[in-house]
Amino acid sequence: MTRNRRTFLGGLSIAAVGTAGCMGANAGGTTDITVTNETSQIVSASLLVTRLSDDAELLEDTISLDEDESEAYEEVASGARVKVRLAVDNGPENTYEWSDGETDASGLYVDIEADSITFSPFVQ
Repeated sequence: MTRNRRTFLGGLSIAAVGTAGCMGANAGGTTDITVTNETSQIVSASLLVTRLSDDAELLEDTISLDEDESEAYEEVASGARVKVRLAVDNGPENTYEWSDGETDASGLYVDIEADSITFSPFVQ
C-alpha cells in the first residue's frame, strides 16, 4: 500500500509541476481590450467584438463603469483581425478595426470621453 501511495504522490507532484505555467492563460502577457471611463459620471455601454474573416461574434457585453473605472478583457481576439464597436447609452458610439497580432504583447485601449470614444492600439 505504501508503494502505491508514493507512486501516486510522485506522479501528482510531477503533474503539478507540469501545469505550473498554464495556470493563467495570459500570464505575463497583455490584456486584449481595456475599456476606461474618462468622464465624470457613471456610464453604461455595449461592447461588441466580431472577427472580420467570418463575422463571428467573439464578445458581447454590457458594462457599467464609474468615473475613472476600467473593464479588462483577456484573450478576446486571439490573433485575429476584429471589429470593435462600443456604444454608450445616450452618448457616443464608435467602431474600430484592429488586429491583435500573434503574441500577447499587443492590446487596445478604448477610452470613453464625454463626447467621443477613442481607440489606441499598443504593443508592450
